[in-house]
Amino acid sequence: MEDAHTNPERGQRAFREAVESTGHAIYWTDTAGTIEYVNPAFEAQTGYAAAEAIGSNASILQSGVHDERFYERLWDTILAGETWEGEIVNQRADGERYVVEQTISPITDDTGEITRFVAVNEDVTERREYRDRLEQERDRFAALLDAVPVPLVLIAFDCEDPRVEQVNGAFDETFGFAANELEGTTLDAHIVSDARQEQAREINERLRHGEQVRREVVRRTAAGEERTFLLTATALDRDSPTECLATYLDITERERARAELERRTADLEDFANVVSHDLRNPLNVASGYLDLVADEHDSPHIDTVRSAHERMRELIENVLTLARQGKSVDETHPVSIADVATDSWSTVETANAMLDVETTRTIQADEARLRQMFGNLVRNAVEHGGSDVTITVGDLPDGSGFYIADDGPGIAPTERERVFDRGHTSTENGTGLGLSIVQEIVEAHGWDVTVTESETGGARFEITGVERAADRRR
Repeated sequence: MEDAHTNPERGQRAFREAVESTGHAIYWTDTAGTIEYVNPAFEAQTGYAAAEAIGSNASILQSGVHDERFYERLWDTILAGETWEGEIVNQRADGERYVVEQTISPITDDTGEITRFVAVNEDVTERREYRDRLEQERDRFAALLDAVPVPLVLIAFDCEDPRVEQVNGAFDETFGFAANELEGTTLDAHIVSDARQEQAREINERLRHGEQVRREVVRRTAAGEERTFLLTATALDRDSPTECLATYLDITERERARAELERRTADLEDFANVVSHDLRNPLNVASGYLDLVADEHDSPHIDTVRSAHERMRELIENVLTLARQGKSVDETHPVSIADVATDSWSTVETANAMLDVETTRTIQADEARLRQMFGNLVRNAVEHGGSDVTITVGDLPDGSGFYIADDGPGIAPTERERVFDRGHTSTENGTGLGLSIVQEIVEAHGWDVTVTESETGGARFEITGVERAADRRR
């Protein structure tokens, strides 16, 4: 059977047909660069007709993007008998630039002498533009990451392990790893200790299922130090959670301060309990003997001593309360303001005073501490407003909280800034601690308290920022 080897003419014809039907632009030149042949794809790609191109130097395709040294290296390569491959920016006949992946191969004769060069050009302009857009987006994303002062890491899941794709500058600074150390490696291998690998696997499993994770974790720095972080991680696409963005907020010092505060608070509470116990016993003895004296003698000094005993009891209770105020309110329950106000009223010596409750609101609060707050405010109103004062408890019009008001003499505007200071009192019998305790109970709930004037000219304490539970139905 006759083939291209036995019939060279037929082989050349088959080769030419293949070259002319290919989608890549193909042309060849002599050793000086003069174009001798172009295929139809060349005409379509460059805008030059075969008649224009043939006889012209291949430099008609140069765009001016590359310098002379670029073309010198290209010619050095092919004149040495080697194939040149690379990306090059050319220019069409109409002046429009385009990008090709070009291969130039030398053709030799039987003696090995180079007779011409064949160039194959694939137009990759769209691919190049797409790649440039990706690089621009990557650079923009990197700039955004670095602008965030919190450690950020972009991870992709390679099987079960989170592989680092990108970290920001804050991550480098906090953890001490250079970006090139981490990128492409497993994140947990660097920052998770052996003892915490199981927790890390559980977090990774949740992320791989599209869940958001927010929790405190302990992670290791490059120096081997373990620090506490608030980790927030979420998949970029929850329907296909292959990539996740994680932030590591360093809360080590905060946690240390909290632990130290809890330790000191516990120590202070233990001390206050011991002191109050040692004070209560002799006070109870003194009160008992005072009652015996009162049964046997009628003296105006007895009431004075009894008042002093009551003030001592109040001071002891206030000291205990202050010792416990370092504790924030961690757990709340629905509490009826009306019930707490009424219960507190029954525990305070109110003489002929009256309580008017005008609220049916239920709020989220620590009931015991809320009751203590009301008790102190009632006691304050009786001390300043007299034994026949009327105290009103109601809702604020905007629904942000509630108020406790009285019809006593009120608090002068110049004094309202100071009433919550410890030790500040305007009566001879006051301890100066009651309203300070009120403020600390309010702040422990995350609320705010302000002093203003009631409708009757008395004092009005407004508690705002209160979380509503539900309306209380009677």
